[in-house]
Amino acid sequence: MIVTNEITNMEKYGNYKEQMGRLKKAMDNHFLLEALFIEYAIIEDRTESILYHSGIKLRDRAGLMEKVKAIHKLLAKGSMISKYIVPDMLDEIDVWSKKRNDMIHSLMKQNLTTDGLEEIVMQGQQIVKTLCSKTTSYKRALEREKNRMGEQTK
Repeated sequence: MIVTNEITNMEKYGNYKEQMGRLKKAMDNHFLLEALFIEYAIIEDRTESILYHSGIKLRDRAGLMEKVKAIHKLLAKGSMISKYIVPDMLDEIDVWSKKRNDMIHSLMKQNLTTDGLEEIVMQGQQIVKTLCSKTTSYKRALEREKNRMGEQTK
């Protein structure tokens, strides 16, 4: 069986709609570990999307921190992305990811409180909301720029 990672834009939209619904349901029912898992996947996908639309290709299995570092480099170069993503947001993703990883990797070795987990999940929810919005705005700005450049060459 051949598995391909290539999906259409409509399939991607459907996946997002499904996962956002699952995230809301997980939050509403206090399924915090499931919410944390979905948040991480969305954050990783949105950072990958920023890089893809910026023309940056990382290795296939690049992790979230590699993606965040690559976006930091784009910011340092003065890329258009700096109008939408600021270094503080990337730092927030970094801190959140480390807290999430510490919690997940020592899940069975700690006295896990719902409060501690809920705090990380709530932070992740805010990051997801902001990152999704900023990523969409960035993609639209790139499309406008592309259209403008196309009109200028006519």
